Amino acid sequence: MKKILVIALAVILVVSAVCVLAACGKEETVTGECKYENAWTAGKFYGAKVDVTVKGGVITAVKLYTDAETGWDRTSGGWKEDQNPGDLGHDKAEAAYDSWIKENIVGQKVATVQGWTASATKDGQSVGEGTPKIAGATQSTARIIVAVQNALSKLGK
Repeated sequence: MKKILVIALAVILVVSAVCVLAACGKEETVTGECKYENAWTAGKFYGAKVDVTVKGGVITAVKLYTDAETGWDRTSGGWKEDQNPGDLGHDKAEAAYDSWIKENIVGQKVATVQGWTASATKDGQSVGEGTPKIAGATQSTARIIVAVQNALSKLGK
């Protein structure tokens, strides 16, 4: 009788362990956004919207929505690269997003990205020290990071 009980408990433990490991490896995709009204133009919005896919606590994919999909500007349309030294301008910033996301966000642990410091509101945008950003496109980077963090806050809900 004891042997049967021990075997039954061992089977239950193994099945439980497999279930826990399967849950940890479950893929989940969540949507997040950062959106705020332009401080100078009423009714015009800046922002970023993303779908973030996570598996086992690691970000495996990020889809960044286009302006056409959201109706907002993720990058200022009138931003010229020669306005300030070091600025990328609209076109170069837009071209940099995909590779920057793949190099800096995809593959990161959720906890790491949640620990980054970024702010994006109509009153200003910033990226904290030690948080990756696109050189010459701090405001756009802040919008993307805030949107990703917003998505990550929805995991498991």
